[in-house]
Amino acid sequence: MKKILSLTLVLLLVLAAGAFAEGKIFMSSAYYTAPYGSPLQAAVKETADKLGYEIQIVDGEENADKQLSQFKAAVADGFDALIYWPGDQASTPQVVEYLNSTGLPWVALNTIVDDSVVDQVPCMVASDEVEIGRWLGRLILEYFENNETETKNIAYIEGAAGSSYTTHLTQGIEEIIEGSDVVILNDHQYANFDPSKAMTIMEDLLTKYGKQIDLVVTQDGGMFQGAYSALDSMGYLGKLGIICQGQDLIVREKLESGELYASVAQDPFTEGRLGVEMLDKLIKGEEVDHWVYTPTGPIYAADVDNYSWF
Repeated sequence: MKKILSLTLVLLLVLAAGAFAEGKIFMSSAYYTAPYGSPLQAAVKETADKLGYEIQIVDGEENADKQLSQFKAAVADGFDALIYWPGDQASTPQVVEYLNSTGLPWVALNTIVDDSVVDQVPCMVASDEVEIGRWLGRLILEYFENNETETKNIAYIEGAAGSSYTTHLTQGIEEIIEGSDVVILNDHQYANFDPSKAMTIMEDLLTKYGKQIDLVVTQDGGMFQGAYSALDSMGYLGKLGIICQGQDLIVREKLESGELYASVAQDPFTEGRLGVEMLDKLIKGEEVDHWVYTPTGPIYAADVDNYSWF
């Protein structure tokens, strides 16, 4: 009798485990170590766990060849569905082609694949990157309307060369400031979403342009942190304006202190959750929109309680 009960219990546990684990998801993240990556990937894991999936997330190191190899290994290991956080936009077609060849459900997350293959992605979960840039542009114009300066000169720090996010944000900014008196002083300065690199770039820009700079603009909160540190160490805090994109905790802190004029929303928690929810629908054979946008818009000090921070 004890043996029968023991076998019955084991069988029930196996069945329960099978019912809970609906499948295995594999994610390759090009920007695994970027400040935005940690909360996004945490949201992906949390949502996958809630929906009953096992999940593995690996560092794609902004390298399409590496990500392609990772996906091939994942397919060979029996993963049931895939999430692709792309890096360099131009190198994405080979990865998209392979992912479609597997016949497995998959979604692209955060950064946009190359225009030549964007229609081949089952579901693209991302912010409207150009619109984020437009909001940065609107805030730039607003800042100069509200602050008297002899010039309207900007020091501008971007993310990664070749990233759709970087390219599209700059596109949106340029669209809004075109025809105005606003001048971007520097050529492209890519910090690769790294606070320490942004700090070095900001130090170099301050050394080169100094008091010519009226406003500093960074493409995310991590790079804002680096730029802020440079401004602090070189004695420029309070002498010029700062605008960034991001929902990092330091962004909230500096909005509340008045040292940061404004930020632009891009919520990694929402984006990560939506990525897994859309993939879950594809796994179940349900229809999803080709584009699923996460919301964006300006964040001022008075708005901080309306947003999640990381």
